[in-house]
Amino acid sequence: MSQRLPRYLALAGLAVMIGILLLPTPSPWTLTVSLPLALLLLTGLKPPPRWGGWVAVLMIPYLCVALGELIANPARRATSALIIGCAVLILFAAIDFVRRSGTSLRR
Repeated sequence: MSQRLPRYLALAGLAVMIGILLLPTPSPWTLTVSLPLALLLLTGLKPPPRWGGWVAVLMIPYLCVALGELIANPARRATSALIIGCAVLILFAAIDFVRRSGTSLRR
């Protein structure tokens, strides 16, 4: 049970983040940006040993872009803040998943 909670948090965060990106209407750009998240969500159903490391690494660009959008685009501040919150939750849950599983990311 100890490994499941961080994984479920990461999976739920990925699902919410996909929903945020695709609402209110999906565009070709949001579909393209959501595709890596969807792939991580699907692979997280039965994760390989280093899944959490890849999820954590992939959250960094989403976090940086959303932070830039928060600063530069006042019209979408709420959406950017939600994406930042989800990215941080997913990042820490994925790191915790790797830590609890005992998997080494060095090799």
